Amino acid sequence: MNRPLSIAEEDFSLTASRSANRSTVLVVTLYLLFYFLASFLDHSTTSLALQSSGAHEGNVVSSSQGYVSTRAWAITVIAAFLLAGCVAFAVRHADRTEEIWLQHPVRSFGLFYVNPWAGTAMGRSPIHMLSFALAFPLLRILAAVNNLMIHFYGVAPIGTPIEWIAKRSSPLVGFVVVLVVLFYLLAIAVSPIAARLISSWRNEPV
Repeated sequence: MNRPLSIAEEDFSLTASRSANRSTVLVVTLYLLFYFLASFLDHSTTSLALQSSGAHEGNVVSSSQGYVSTRAWAITVIAAFLLAGCVAFAVRHADRTEEIWLQHPVRSFGLFYVNPWAGTAMGRSPIHMLSFALAFPLLRILAAVNNLMIHFYGVAPIGTPIEWIAKRSSPLVGFVVVLVVLFYLLAIAVSPIAARLISSWRNEPV
C-alpha cells in the first residue's frame, strides 16, 4: 500500500509539474514561430513563382482550382496544431526516451510501430515526433527555395519529379509520393538534432 505524500513532497511535485508545463509552452511557442516563418516564406515565394510563364502550383491539396492563399493558410494552421502536439509530446516524454536511441537516432527509424504511446515504442517515439515536427518547416523552406529557382531561373527541382510521376499516374499521386519521401528523408536527417534536444531536456530545465 502506497504511503500518502507529505506536504513537502506534494509541493515539490506541484512545482515540478508547473515547471514542466512552462518548459513545454516555451518550446512549443519557439517552434511555432519557426514554423510560421517557414510557412510565410513558402506562401510568399509561391505567389512569386506563379508569376513566371508556364508555372503552376503543384500542391493539389491547396490548389484544386488554382492557388488559393486562404485555403493554403487554413491548411497551414491545422498542421500547426498537429505539429505543436508532436513537439509537446517530445518534451513531456523526454525522460522516457531510451539512451540507446538517443545515441543512434537514425537507426531508430528502422523499427516500425503504429501507436507512439505504446510501451514498446515510447523509448524512441519522442525522437520521431520531434524529427517530424522539425522536418516539416524545413520542407517548406526547401519549397521556398524551389519557388525562387522557378522565378529566377525557370527550374523546379521539386516540381520536376512531381510532374514526371503525375504524367504516369495523377497530380495527387505525384505530389504525395515526392513530398512524403522528401519529408521522411528530412526527418531522418534531422533526427540527431532531435536526439540532442531531447537529451538536453532530460538533463536540465529548458
